[in-house]
Amino acid sequence: MTALTGSVVLITGAGGMKGIGRAVAIELAKAGADVALSDVDRGGDIPPGEIQAGWRGIESVAEEVRALGRRAACFTCDLADRAAIVRLAESVARTFGRIDILVNNARAIIGRDRVAVTDLQEEVWDRFLSLNTTAPFLLIKAVARQMIAAGQGGRIVNIGSDMSKQAGKFGAAYAASKFALIGLTQGAALDLAEHGITVNAVCPGPVNSDRVSYAERALAAAEGLPVETIRARVVAEAAKQVPLGRIAESEDVAHLVAFLAGPNASFITGQAYNVNGGTIFH
Repeated sequence: MTALTGSVVLITGAGGMKGIGRAVAIELAKAGADVALSDVDRGGDIPPGEIQAGWRGIESVAEEVRALGRRAACFTCDLADRAAIVRLAESVARTFGRIDILVNNARAIIGRDRVAVTDLQEEVWDRFLSLNTTAPFLLIKAVARQMIAAGQGGRIVNIGSDMSKQAGKFGAAYAASKFALIGLTQGAALDLAEHGITVNAVCPGPVNSDRVSYAERALAAAEGLPVETIRARVVAEAAKQVPLGRIAESEDVAHLVAFLAGPNASFITGQAYNVNGGTIFH
């Protein structure tokens, strides 16, 4: 028996080949959990490495989870659609019979927000708040109601950012949405404590996830270079700013998520932990 045997986890944004969602799914499956995998239909928004590898998003992750001896099911969901979020929670509970752990990992793709606040378009602002703050709120609301009804407690882990703690230039929309996620984490932790449900956040710095931003695509087009070349340059430059000498891998984040989702974290709630190699300490 492992720590999470018999548990069911729902993970959003779980389809990236090098993403945090996939790493969390594998880590929790190794700990014994069955896994509900959710992601948006990305269409053509796929990193070159995934195309070359024949990666199939959450379907590929599901195969890996099953190879570990755990159940897996895939749920396509656009988290900008509020009704779809409610249907997602209901569908997962209907498929597995329960939800014990929720990991709010999905986020808006950065790039179109990378402008001064005076030039920030309202529709871009609205999208960041919708995906990074409102969607986690609605999922917490729907899933926590199920957890309360089941009477067995639960774990909720929100994936924040270093910009949940400190904003950067040309990042008003992203920082505002991720600061708000920490407020949501703290408020929900207090509201749900009496039901034995803990709510925490993990706040990574830059992560080597291969999720190419709109800004990186624009730079690649301007310089006539492959996007993976631009991405490698961005990763190398970011690593120079990290005291430990590299940016995070998705597995670095997943290790902490797995701890917070497990029995040894039963007395931890309302916290926001950094995974950034020493770049921010608060």
